[in-house]
Amino acid sequence: MLMQILFQILQRTPAWVYGLFFGLLALGYVQSKSRELSPLRLAVLPLALGTFSLTQIWASFSAQPVVFAAWGAGIGAALLAHRAFGQPNGARWSAASGTFHVPGSWVPLALMMAMFFSRYALAVSLALRPGMAHSAAFASAAGFGLGLLSGTFFARALWVWSQRKARAVAGV
Repeated sequence: MLMQILFQILQRTPAWVYGLFFGLLALGYVQSKSRELSPLRLAVLPLALGTFSLTQIWASFSAQPVVFAAWGAGIGAALLAHRAFGQPNGARWSAASGTFHVPGSWVPLALMMAMFFSRYALAVSLALRPGMAHSAAFASAAGFGLGLLSGTFFARALWVWSQRKARAVAGV
């Protein structure tokens, strides 16, 4: 019975969702390798994934202010957590090339998969029980969770960006 339901869910999933999944896997693999990023490229992933989560809560819950407040609170919580617990080591700014050196990490892949599966579970939940979209508690939890994941990407990018300022202050 459960396998039948899961199979039906997968069957009814639009083809573009599978493409997005494999695209995120590929992007996560790229993130696992050390690379040089321009300031613009550094900003693209957090902005894209922030937009990705924001469009999901807009599409799922319309304009409920509590959802957007919860999303913002999730971003704030991620920023505070990253400030308290530290950031990934090894990022540095090169004034000569105008790029950031960012060491490889599997953390972005894990975060992208968490965001993808959170959005997928949210969409499936609302497809099976549309009335849940009117539950302030459900909407707030979804908004906070997606904001927390988005905020983690913002926090990581801001920390890498801070290496530019740190190098300038140090005179390097």
